[in-house]
Amino acid sequence: MANNFSDATVAIANNSLTDIYTATNKSLVIAGTISNTTTTSMQVTLKKYDSSATTSFSIFTNVPLTAGSSLELPKVILQTSDKIQVQTDDASGNCTVALQMLTDVA
Repeated sequence: MANNFSDATVAIANNSLTDIYTATNKSLVIAGTISNTTTTSMQVTLKKYDSSATTSFSIFTNVPLTAGSSLELPKVILQTSDKIQVQTDDASGNCTVALQMLTDVA
């Protein structure tokens, strides 16, 4: 398989757990940020959904993200159909998530 670079950028529209990226093949999240684009603080949760175990695992939970700041994401390995998911306590779409990935990893 070839290694291809890809990206995903999503504005979180509500305070529900939101799928940011679903792997179509084995993939590696090599960089990413979660940004607070408002003037108030929020709490952020990052999860990896493991499709083979049919459950989500928290990478970090309820991390405070101050106004105008961002949080760097760790590297995450995704198997086919695994997901990166984010949730905030802000229901107004004031959070953006940007991922940079290496896809089709052999």
